[in-house]
Amino acid sequence: MKKLVLLLTVVLLAATDSHAGLLQTFGIGANATSQGEAVVAHANDPFAVYYNPAGLTLIKKPVVTTGVMIYDAKVKITDFKLTSSVAGDTNFNTGPGDFESNGDLIINPNMGFAMPINDKWGFGIAAYAPYGLHLKWDKEYSKNPGALYAWESKYARTVVTPGFGYKISDKLSVGFGLSLGKSISDAGKTYPPNATMGTTEPSYLTLESEDDFNWSFNVGVMYRPIDQISLGLTYRSRTDADFEGDVLMNGNKVGKVTMDYDHPECVQAGVRYFANKDLSIEFDMTWTRWNILDEQVEESPAFPGGSVHHDRDWTNEIQYKVGLEWKITDYFALRTGYVYDPTPVPNSTFDLGWPDTDRNVYNLGFGWDITERWHIDGVIQHVRSTSVRKISGDSSELNHNYGQIVSGGTGGAIPADTVEVSFGDEGILWGYGINVSYTF
Repeated sequence: MKKLVLLLTVVLLAATDSHAGLLQTFGIGANATSQGEAVVAHANDPFAVYYNPAGLTLIKKPVVTTGVMIYDAKVKITDFKLTSSVAGDTNFNTGPGDFESNGDLIINPNMGFAMPINDKWGFGIAAYAPYGLHLKWDKEYSKNPGALYAWESKYARTVVTPGFGYKISDKLSVGFGLSLGKSISDAGKTYPPNATMGTTEPSYLTLESEDDFNWSFNVGVMYRPIDQISLGLTYRSRTDADFEGDVLMNGNKVGKVTMDYDHPECVQAGVRYFANKDLSIEFDMTWTRWNILDEQVEESPAFPGGSVHHDRDWTNEIQYKVGLEWKITDYFALRTGYVYDPTPVPNSTFDLGWPDTDRNVYNLGFGWDITERWHIDGVIQHVRSTSVRKISGDSSELNHNYGQIVSGGTGGAIPADTVEVSFGDEGILWGYGINVSYTF
């Protein structure tokens, strides 16, 4: 059994190109995902090591699970314009006004194992990706004017988390998990021809970096004061991520790059109501400390001045989650969940590397005991922006980037600080997940 779990863990960590759809995952494991991740008060499978390690005390027999989430994510940009206060309503955008990301499928595997040690202790270990973003666009600015800021954004962390749960009493349990992982951060950007720099063709900048080891921890508590109510609380710590890698221009390495950019801490709290033995509903809130990401600084001798600074000024936000599980028979359960996920990215620092929006997340899934030992969980997920996000010249990050391009292209006739960028931004995602579990 130990060899099996180790092998599955190694396989997952080798899949370094598997990430979640947007800024963070929308669920780990089909069971929790189908309930909108509202499971902190009743985390009862191996992924309790993430949601609430105190829930490991709910597992009565050894169980191993492996699964995958497949995401089809797309970002649509509409009515993209570059205007200047000194040029009236002139649109300096030379490409299409409407464009979108390429919609490549994103594969996010997960796996885990859990077992009771004795009447008091439970143990679990799971491998998954708690954070991730991967967007790709056309790199030719004649087809995608957004490429002049970013045609690829990749940011992800993959971890293995062993955890323990301890039952203090029949009503109260606590737990602890230690996440050991690695993170990657890649980016791509196109530069137009520049007579001052002596270029007559577009140039393609790529940053490829990783933090090959980092760690964080989870602590959780679960309390069931009466049979009908369960309460849960989990704290997930900040992860110190120090990235190192290469700067490439047109595929040729031109220098090294470093970046300190941490994964934020969060707190998830929830309450589950058991209407009867077959029907339960849970409401959770997750607070994330996004304001640790106040700026992003990429340092490299290949950059003019030795570094590139991006203001972020992200804001702390609360996700609201509700999940329901209904056991129709002794062998089959239906699940559904909803999440309201507000973006931490303000308009003032919005950019096309992080085209985040407020989101509605809808989930529908099932659990099926095929036999006494074999079990399948499945989920279909739909994520959509609550509305088209309007950027109306209020992003200093984009105004600065495109202002320099317009000013350079007009020989300085249009000052860079007079240029404003406007467009609409909408994200759409479909997700499909399955987990197969075996109970020993």
